[in-house]
Parts: sequence; structure tokens; C-alpha cells
Amino acid sequence: MDHFLIACLLMGLGIGVDVAIATALRARSLRQQNMTLPWIGGVSLTHTVFPMIGYLVTYFSLQSLPAVTPVIGVLAAGLIIWFLWGELIAEQEESESQQLMVTIGIILAVSWDALWSGPAKSAQVEGWSELMIWISFLLVGLIVLLFAIFAFRLGLVACNRYFQNSRRMTVMLWLQYSVIGYFALLALTKYTFTMDLTWWALLMMSMAIIAVVMALTGSMTAQQKSTALP
Repeated sequence: MDHFLIACLLMGLGIGVDVAIATALRARSLRQQNMTLPWIGGVSLTHTVFPMIGYLVTYFSLQSLPAVTPVIGVLAAGLIIWFLWGELIAEQEESESQQLMVTIGIILAVSWDALWSGPAKSAQVEGWSELMIWISFLLVGLIVLLFAIFAFRLGLVACNRYFQNSRRMTVMLWLQYSVIGYFALLALTKYTFTMDLTWWALLMMSMAIIAVVMALTGSMTAQQKSTALP
């Protein structure tokens, strides 16, 4: 039983860290846009179901789903880029549908890796009963859910304490858009082009691109966007 619980905890930690980071950085906007429950519920559900699907794919030796991965990369990146275009260049006012679309895009970018964590269970399930295997997926999803809730609370505290003036808010917006751009680059490079770039390299690329776009367009001031965080 100890091995079972440790294995579930390790997998939950492995696939839940990126959820925690994304949730913490988007906490304020999630609350303002009333997207907290869809976001937390969405990432928790996908991190429960995707590993389960991955395990079933391996179990039944299906070969069709890997072919979908490049399409998922384009879809996730497209949704995110469309959102960033409206925010940084077109200066369109953010709508609920637009917020929902970028949320779906980020959930796909964050969660698609979890689909392929399922086959990793083949190294864990030796000696496990079928019931234990299915319960393990639920436990992993619960761990991700707890990560997301904790990160959301932490993100709200950080925003309320440190980002009240316009300069800090501008920095916050740059960081948040950079993180969103990171997920777009992650989806394209990893899923579509199968490039194995480090997370920090992708993040630095996104930060540089967002900084240049903000500087060129001048469309992002704290006063204009303080209520439209992604």
C-alpha cells in the first residue's frame, strides 16, 4: 500500500507542477472573469482522464492517437495566439467567449502531456489489482486538484500584496502574457514539431517576444488592462 500511495503522489507531483504555476499566475484574472471553477475543474479533469486514456491506449495497443498530437499542438497554439493578438495588437475588448477559448487552449497545452503519462504506469502496476489501477488515476487527479486550489489562493495573495501600482501591474501583465505565450510555444515545438526544448528556453523566448510586441504596439498599460488579465 505504501508503494501504491507513493507512486500516485509522484505522478501527481510530476504532472501537477505546471498546473500550479499556471494557476498561480492567472489567479487574479480567473477570479475577475469568473473562470476559476472551469479552469480548476478542467485541468483536474484532464489530468485524471488523459493518463487513463494513455493507459488504455497502451493496454489495447492502439496506434491512432499519436497522429493527433501535431494537430493538438496547432489547435492549442492557435487559440492562445488568437487571444494574444486581440489583447496586444487588435486591442479588442476581451469577451467571455474569448477568455473561454484561451482557457481551453492553455488547458490543452498544459494537459496533453498527461495523456502520455498513462503508459508510464506499465512500470508501476506490477502487482496492482485492476481496482487499484483505476483508483490511482482518481488519486492523481485529486492531487492535481489540490495543487490548483492551493496555487489559486497563493496567486491571489501575491497579486493583492505586490501588484497595486501601475508599474508593478505592467510587469505582472508582461509575465502573465509571457507565460501564456510559453504554452503556445510549448504546444507548437513539442507536439507539432517534436522539438525537445527546455522550459526555460521557451519561457525566455516568449518573454522576449511579448516584450517586443508590447514595446512596439504600446497597447498595454496597467490602466487599460488591469481588469483584463488573461
